[in-house]
Amino acid sequence: MSERIKKVLSFLRKNPSFTIGLIIILITLFIAIFADSIVPFDPAASSPKDRLAPPFWSSGAKPGHILGTDYIGRDLVSRVFMGIRTSVFISFLSVGTAIIIGMTVGLISGLSHPGPIDSILMRITDIQMGFPFIVLAIIILTLVEPTVTSCIVVLSLASWPAYARVLRSNVMLEKEMDYIAAAKAMGASSTRIAIKYLGRNFLPSILPVMPMDIAGAIITESLLSFMSIGIQPPNISLGNIMADGRNYISTSWWITAIPGVVVMIIVLALNLMGDTLQKYFDPKLNK
Repeated sequence: MSERIKKVLSFLRKNPSFTIGLIIILITLFIAIFADSIVPFDPAASSPKDRLAPPFWSSGAKPGHILGTDYIGRDLVSRVFMGIRTSVFISFLSVGTAIIIGMTVGLISGLSHPGPIDSILMRITDIQMGFPFIVLAIIILTLVEPTVTSCIVVLSLASWPAYARVLRSNVMLEKEMDYIAAAKAMGASSTRIAIKYLGRNFLPSILPVMPMDIAGAIITESLLSFMSIGIQPPNISLGNIMADGRNYISTSWWITAIPGVVVMIIVLALNLMGDTLQKYFDPKLNK
């Protein structure tokens, strides 16, 4: 067994909260990737005779519909699985986009400090950070068609300024280090320094934040879809599944509650991972 694998196993053993969170996220990713193959029913197929069937533990449950059905008889397990796929895809891709934008802005700004490019980029970042995101999301999604792509773009706007700020600060410190001076003396270009020497050293700053940002993206996407300005039918997300049940919340609570609990579990798992990584990469928190 290699030394790296031993270190990973030791980390998982010493951090049970991270391990639990990781297992939940791996199950979530499995569902998201193989949703088409493991759903028991067609998530779009309605069955009026089975409408509003309760979960298996309640009286009146229908055979095969473990978590019940919605107001037109669609199987809730199948819809939740497909909703997980959409919500996870959007959240992961939006955070990935935000990291790329934030790293690019942070590296350019930090390397050009002090100078006009740094000032312009930081003023844009300040404006973005100062504007209430949910208001911005509502404005954009009411002006353009709310598709998966537009939701990814909107959600990426929420987090890239934080990455840009953190990376800019790190670049301003790191570019004065001896190894950067040595790279410049050897003729390394600014692009090579930014990618090979500076960029790869910022993983400890980014990694603890990623799970929490993904959790925030899942919550925001679910909220926007619940408000009917996010993912639109026939596309399925956890948010619009919850929206399907809001008119039946007093009698058929499971339509809204079950996808809500799924969101809560995924977000909790991501926060467990993020909290552990933050403590691991910041020695001050271990004291």
